[in-house]
Amino acid sequence: MTDAQPSSRARRTAVTLLASAVGVALLVWQMRHVGLATIRDDLAAVGSGFVAILLLSLLRFVVRSAAWTTLIGERVPLMSVLAATIGGDALGNITPLSLLVSEPAKAMYLGGRVSTAQALAALTAENFFYSVSVAIYIVLGTAALLIAFPLDPGLRWAGVIALVGMASVLAVAAWLAWQKPAVASAILARVPFAHLDAVVERVRDFEVRTYGSVGQQSGRLGVVIACETAFHALSFAEAWLTVWLLTGTSSPLEAFVLDTFSRVSNIIFRVVPLRLGVDQFGSEQVALAIGMRPGVGTTLSLVRTGRVLVWAVVGMALLVKRGMQPSHK
Repeated sequence: MTDAQPSSRARRTAVTLLASAVGVALLVWQMRHVGLATIRDDLAAVGSGFVAILLLSLLRFVVRSAAWTTLIGERVPLMSVLAATIGGDALGNITPLSLLVSEPAKAMYLGGRVSTAQALAALTAENFFYSVSVAIYIVLGTAALLIAFPLDPGLRWAGVIALVGMASVLAVAAWLAWQKPAVASAILARVPFAHLDAVVERVRDFEVRTYGSVGQQSGRLGVVIACETAFHALSFAEAWLTVWLLTGTSSPLEAFVLDTFSRVSNIIFRVVPLRLGVDQFGSEQVALAIGMRPGVGTTLSLVRTGRVLVWAVVGMALLVKRGMQPSHK
């Protein structure tokens, strides 16, 4: 290991600890501001409905796993791909490396069923389509926010910035599709797992062909697009159900806007583990801005965090069972 590696790891750890401390402090402040009694009552209103929320989130894992399986192009059991998806996401959510470790971990989980190079290249392509779909979802949700609700100038400008940002993402996505860059191999070369050097070159050779191969098979592309669309529909359903449990009223437009904010939060505050604090604060501000009562945004975000924690525990158990451990060399 070079001197630069421990220095880089120390910086990442310091940033993560600082972000975590700020997030926890903001979470405590937000919960006190809303009122612990209000949050307690709201969580009680969700109650057993949390099981339905977990089921919807499981289906979201399933459809993204199906998209990945389609891009792999070989007969890989969906249950194995689902376990890899849940395990990799868990690792990304609880470590400062996020996508740098979660995506290779997913590909490595499938070892023995398909080559790591092929699995990672297909996963890179799936992430490409997913990123495009997220950008489109954010554009639609932000447009709904700007058109349907009277907003103060600050939030309106934030919405405009989000629209411009996502339009830029879509432009970059179009450029990436044209250039077909070797992204997965570059990521794989940086992650802290041992014995990966042998597969980096195989990944680089394989992934360059992935973007084009999908485009040449309209059937596979259609399945991937359908899966990504279903993912966002299920995400909206989860947000709508949670809002309905909290308020007792059907608020599809409000749920759509709040779900859109959660995507923005995931992008901007990825350095904060579980988006603790920042997601609760931001969701509350958006909920108030669109006319919802105090506490709805905070509790919605807490329920979302609880769901992530449940799947993180499941995912880590799957990784331990599979015998996958990060290298500490």
